[in-house]
Amino acid sequence: MNVCRKMSVLTVVALGLGACSDLAETKVQPLLEANNDNYTLVWNDEFDGNAIDETRWQYRLDCKHWSKQLQSNNVVADGYYTILLKKERVECPNNTWLQPGQKEGDEPARAVHYTGGGIISKSLFRYGFYEARLKTPVGAGWHSSFWMMKYLEKTENSDSLKFNPLDDPSLHSHIELDPFENDSIDPTHFQTDAHQWKPEPGTEDKGRKQNKVGTKQIRFNDGTTLTEFHVYGMEFTETHVRYYFDGKLVSETEFPAPRYKHNDVNIWLTGLGTFLGNTQAIDDSKLPEQITVDYVRFFKKNN
Repeated sequence: MNVCRKMSVLTVVALGLGACSDLAETKVQPLLEANNDNYTLVWNDEFDGNAIDETRWQYRLDCKHWSKQLQSNNVVADGYYTILLKKERVECPNNTWLQPGQKEGDEPARAVHYTGGGIISKSLFRYGFYEARLKTPVGAGWHSSFWMMKYLEKTENSDSLKFNPLDDPSLHSHIELDPFENDSIDPTHFQTDAHQWKPEPGTEDKGRKQNKVGTKQIRFNDGTTLTEFHVYGMEFTETHVRYYFDGKLVSETEFPAPRYKHNDVNIWLTGLGTFLGNTQAIDDSKLPEQITVDYVRFFKKNN
């Protein structure tokens, strides 16, 4: 797949490209309302091959809420990365989460009835501009996300749906950045967030193991739906996190390094059978479904 497909016609014309070459040579920039040349593309995947590039990515292979994430559900073809979302029963021996149809007091099922997927970058990043173009699945019950957190190796309990490696007392504070989270029951809404997991004693939000900073609900009433392709961007600096939708700034929050102890992060693209807030059970009539990603890019700001 020629990467010219992923640039606007105006960009190609302005650059004088008779034929599109490598993206770095075209000096591609993040999609922003104000045109600028303040960034340099330093890492990206345009998904132009026929398989996941395992030099760039590792797989998310845990159980989480209502699904188990499988390597086989990650597919690259025709210039896109897709996360397949299926109805299929898979054993999760340490599963302690109730499944759709169960009620409080029921014995955990020790299995899930859905599978999702996801990939995690092998490279680590910090300050710069993160960007992905993607579309969400149709039908309730799926959580799509483009987010950043340092990947932490799990233990033999990794198939437990409640296991969190940050519960390990030997691990230190980590940040999580969420430029895009969507619960598929509502294709007109997404959420942005910043977290500090395991903050220093005395600095955490009351009654929590984390600080959750600048949560913003982005809603559309103009016919915009997330089941169509859109570009999600995030600028991360020493002092702020700024979130963009199709080049437009939609949220900004202070997240200063001295207060929140910034660290390097991996890029995650994931699709899980779960929820963000109020939801309902997975809509089986829509399955199989998929999350489709056109590209993911990381830019550093020029000095």
